Amino acid sequence: MTSFLDKTSFGAIFIVLMLMPLVSHAGGLGVAPLIFILGVLGLTLALKTQTFKITPVQIALILFLSWLSISAIWSPYRPDDILTNYIKLFLMGIIFYWSWPLFEYAGRRRPRRLQHLLMATSVFGAGLLIIDLLSNFGLTLLFNPAPTFDERIFRNIDTEMNLGHAITILVLISAPVAMLMLSRLPKSISLLTMLGFVFMIACAAWLNGLSVGILGLLGVTIAAAAGYALPRKVPYVLLSVVILAILSAPALAYMASQYVENTPSDLPQSWDHRLRMWGYCWQVIVDNPIGGAGFDASRTFGETYIAKDGREITIVSLHPHNAGVQIWTEAGLIGALLASTVIAALMKPVSAFIQSRGHAGAVSGVIMAALITSSLTYGAWQFWWWGCVFLAVGILHLLPASKSPVELSDSQWV
Repeated sequence: MTSFLDKTSFGAIFIVLMLMPLVSHAGGLGVAPLIFILGVLGLTLALKTQTFKITPVQIALILFLSWLSISAIWSPYRPDDILTNYIKLFLMGIIFYWSWPLFEYAGRRRPRRLQHLLMATSVFGAGLLIIDLLSNFGLTLLFNPAPTFDERIFRNIDTEMNLGHAITILVLISAPVAMLMLSRLPKSISLLTMLGFVFMIACAAWLNGLSVGILGLLGVTIAAAAGYALPRKVPYVLLSVVILAILSAPALAYMASQYVENTPSDLPQSWDHRLRMWGYCWQVIVDNPIGGAGFDASRTFGETYIAKDGREITIVSLHPHNAGVQIWTEAGLIGALLASTVIAALMKPVSAFIQSRGHAGAVSGVIMAALITSSLTYGAWQFWWWGCVFLAVGILHLLPASKSPVELSDSQWV
């Protein structure tokens, strides 16, 4: 049985890591089913090895997801699907959680193979992005050609968005991959390889015009360095910042509403649109402060405005592009408190996980990447993004364990 579990866990993670460059390049939507499969296997593993237990993080997560499902009762959004988004999110969130124990189990038994595979596929994925962007999406069009000029225009728009997703996935996992490179590669090339990898992600973000990618990578670099230097402080400070970002989201929405009421500045159109979305949600939050407007209510906001380029654009494009604002808008104060409880429940497991400065740097980088990306772009309930965050958590468990764990001090370097 043990041999079977070893082979199954290793094989499943091996396949997922092999597929990640291609799945990410295609827009990342396939991440959700892949992590769901790993979650099912992780849950099965926990039951088979009698390590199944309910943790405070799970309890907090279930309560949060349950409240989101309840809020759908008064939401104006009425989907036709029997398997609604809140049901899918509830099921996926619970199953996603069990993906990291599978990474931990496989990482303890065959770490080096998976570590080197992760480094190789990450560099390969970054290389694919640069090739595709430098060739004006020639790589994508080679495998998915557009028969007409008009179709090529739409294909290019879709490809630009897909590659943006791929870049943010790389930003999300960049810190643990960088720490792996420093610890597992020969010292003569480890630093150069790590810098080259980060530079490739930065180039991809710049070539795709993805300011969130550049900002995220900068934030990850600072957070990872700070976490490495202050391993007992920075990860918890960052988790606290996440809680603060959630609880203070109404203040952000209010300030954005003031921007909209006054003469707009010369901000780029994408940032102007973000502020308009957040500002629009301010009144929704005021009208529904406790329970919110209901799960997926943002999908029903149909008001438009005339953008700087003359186009008529929906103010809130499916979601507010800020997790905190979306939580308050759709789930209210209760949702914000429950979401904050989930983050607070992570404090203890994060403390138990950190065995070295590399662990602290990697964790800090992942937290920062998730915070920046969730605050500026994707919807709070997007399955593929949830899958990416749980993927990053799993990857953290592929980092080499300390041979002799000691109490880390922020005043000494080890």
